Amino acid sequence: MFRVLRLLLCVLAALPCAVLAEAPVVQVANGIGSLPMGRFVELLEDPDGSLGLDEVRSPVHAARFRPSGAEQVNIGYSHSAWWLRFCLRANSDSPRELLLEVRFPSIDLIEMYAPVTGAAGAVAYTRSQSGDTLPWHEREIRNRNPVLRLPVAQGEHYVYLRVTSQSVLTMPIYLWQPQAFEHFNSDTQMVLGVFYGVILALVIYNLMLFVSLRDRVYLYYVLYTAVFGLYLFAYDGLAFQYLWPDSVWWANHAPAAALSLVLMLGAVFARSFLVLPRIAPRADRFVLATGALGGVLAVLAATGTLLEYGVILRIISVVGALSACVTLYVCVREVLRGYRPAKFFLLAWSGLLVFILLGTLRNFALAPANFATIYCLHIGLMLDVLLLSFGLGDRINIIKQEKQLAQAEALANQQALLEATRRSERELEQRVLDRTAELNAANERLHVDARERELLLEQLRESEERMRFMAQHDALTGLPNRYSMQERLSLALELSRRNRKKLAVMLVDLDGFKAVNDVHGHPAGDQLLVTVAARLRTSVRASDTVARFGGDEFVILASELERTEDAVMVAEKIADMVSVPIPLASGPCRIGCSIGISVFPDNADDPDELLGLADKAMYRRKAERGTGGRPAYFFVET
Repeated sequence: MFRVLRLLLCVLAALPCAVLAEAPVVQVANGIGSLPMGRFVELLEDPDGSLGLDEVRSPVHAARFRPSGAEQVNIGYSHSAWWLRFCLRANSDSPRELLLEVRFPSIDLIEMYAPVTGAAGAVAYTRSQSGDTLPWHEREIRNRNPVLRLPVAQGEHYVYLRVTSQSVLTMPIYLWQPQAFEHFNSDTQMVLGVFYGVILALVIYNLMLFVSLRDRVYLYYVLYTAVFGLYLFAYDGLAFQYLWPDSVWWANHAPAAALSLVLMLGAVFARSFLVLPRIAPRADRFVLATGALGGVLAVLAATGTLLEYGVILRIISVVGALSACVTLYVCVREVLRGYRPAKFFLLAWSGLLVFILLGTLRNFALAPANFATIYCLHIGLMLDVLLLSFGLGDRINIIKQEKQLAQAEALANQQALLEATRRSERELEQRVLDRTAELNAANERLHVDARERELLLEQLRESEERMRFMAQHDALTGLPNRYSMQERLSLALELSRRNRKKLAVMLVDLDGFKAVNDVHGHPAGDQLLVTVAARLRTSVRASDTVARFGGDEFVILASELERTEDAVMVAEKIADMVSVPIPLASGPCRIGCSIGISVFPDNADDPDELLGLADKAMYRRKAERGTGGRPAYFFVET
């Protein structure tokens, strides 16, 4: 009897995913690119961390899984182990391997159990792991985020993840095809490089100002910005990758230590910049206590004593938000009183406060995990340091004005003394002053005349630019016209020949446009063309050209392509964007489009020939649609 029951449990555990779960099934297909997995994921909490794979697959625990209910899985702070699962459906045409990315570097340990079909058709599970508790060289894929190779077995099978962390459990999970992930990762690294480059430039610039002016507020600003940048460098996983790849302990404790120093140095900088001891003594005592607490927490985080780093992060989230609110209140009050430094500080800290609050709400699972909440500190820091840098620049102007005022007062005292001792020279001095005033007035009139001439020249230049723009662009849509497009096509061909890249010429013709003119009128047709032109511009890269060829025809030049299939992907995106209903004054209207594509050097190497081939392909597409052919959008054939 025991063997029969055991066999029944095994059969139930092997049932298809759709029978045991309410979450949708992921159909694995070529061309998937990137897929956010939040709505496909189900969760099971394991408070004492005692469950293994066999237990969570058993019917008793399988029934406890619940859908995440969000696009991004965000649990907040939790000491429990969490099991996640999602169901994959694959066939013989599906790719054999995908990449699973958890876009949050601070997770301690992720264990993935992936199904693998054996020779006899039996399904076994392979185990792989990642996270910042593993040395950098032990990661299966060396990336700042945990990334694991996911083999794809045919049929329907669950993939299981076991996740533990002392910090925030935010798990934006994505499935990738390997090539698409490489492109995305390269772009992300470039954006982060620009961000940290700006922060480093501001640090160096204000450090030079401190050396020049010897004003301590610049030193506090440099330390605050540098430590904040170092915290984000560790938070993004880049410090673990480049600075201490073999120190797992420090990789976990460095973000908490750096964030504690941010709390301390932010309090020191705020006190110095706003002169809090003078304008708000009570608030100053609170900010001073916050800075002292930040210093203590930094020592505890760096040494790993008394408090876990996850507890330290919770304390910093709450105390930092309270301190920011107090400082913001003082700034608002002082701005109303006309205190100039508070204006810049209010702008800087109000923006930072918004993003700090977003991050705090995400840390406690009260806000969804998305781009704004995951990168809230990056955005907040960028706004904060830029606006504070402007405030420090204004501080230099105030110092100059005070110096000039002091010099003016000294000069006035000297003149008074000269008047008292040299009465006979007053009349001569007065005449000199009158003559100086006349010369200043004459100079001012000359300056006014010069400014008027400059204004007239500027108006002439603007008029010339407008005429040049009108000659090269379509008056209705603002897109380059046929003449400008042909010039750009010739330049793009030369660049493609030099770089040995592909160039795609796409001729887009709107289907049903004449019916819109006939039914809704020509103003509605013009409105439709303007809307389509705007959609085409957002459907392509900034380096590509969108031009109006005439009537309801548009031309798109997609340069610097590696593969011909890239042009098909762009055309598919364009067809999808055009097919979205367009709101008109008389009601929404849906149209389609026919797209013809020619590719240099595959089809031709002459501009006119490329345009002619694209035109033939477009009319062939329209003919296919007129005879029941497939619609004018494209798929990647694999």
